[in-house]
Amino acid sequence: MPHPHEFFLQEYQYAINHLVPTVPVEIKDEAQKMHDTLLADPNADEERIAKALAKTGRAEYPHRQAFLELTNQTRLDKVKELVLEHVDETVKIKLEEILSSGANIEEITRSQMFEEKFSAEERYQIEDGFMDAEEHVVEELKKQSEADPEKYNELVKKYEAERDEIQKQIDILRVLASHEEKSKGEILSKAEAFEEGWLITMPDPKLETVKKEIEYWHGVFGDDESSS
Repeated sequence: MPHPHEFFLQEYQYAINHLVPTVPVEIKDEAQKMHDTLLADPNADEERIAKALAKTGRAEYPHRQAFLELTNQTRLDKVKELVLEHVDETVKIKLEEILSSGANIEEITRSQMFEEKFSAEERYQIEDGFMDAEEHVVEELKKQSEADPEKYNELVKKYEAERDEIQKQIDILRVLASHEEKSKGEILSKAEAFEEGWLITMPDPKLETVKKEIEYWHGVFGDDESSS
């Protein structure tokens, strides 16, 4: 019998399978163990699953950010090369024209122009090529990141500090909920939305976005205190 939250757990498994290659094996093993335990328990609810995803997300965040900072330009260049090889000549010409403006393949696929300038068949070619390219560049990027372990470890520490600061600011925002009863629900809802960003399947919470939310509420309350 399928798990009541099978789709949620499938998303978790997909995320585990696609952790950046420099994530320590113990983090991946712990995530897999949590996933398997939840999958085996039909009483595991969405809250328990979300907590597991958030735990994995917090653990992998500094490693993913360090990996991306070290390898992102190489990744973008290689993906561009492979996608252009993958698509037919007509699509290639259209893509090259847009790429010449400075956009990258990933940005193009997420933009409105992707729907406007390419047919469904052309979009499929590009998306298929993009996914295939992402799979092919992983090993090359791993080697690049491992070539300078000192730099990689420095970046991990940098992003561990950033992660902790983001959480600190979310906690500050949550405390503001006690300032005024009529605003309590809205503030807690915002804090909860930022917390959900730790789920490995969700976009990361951004430090500046959380800080701006805190500044907004200080302004609403006429509070001059600094949150930083």
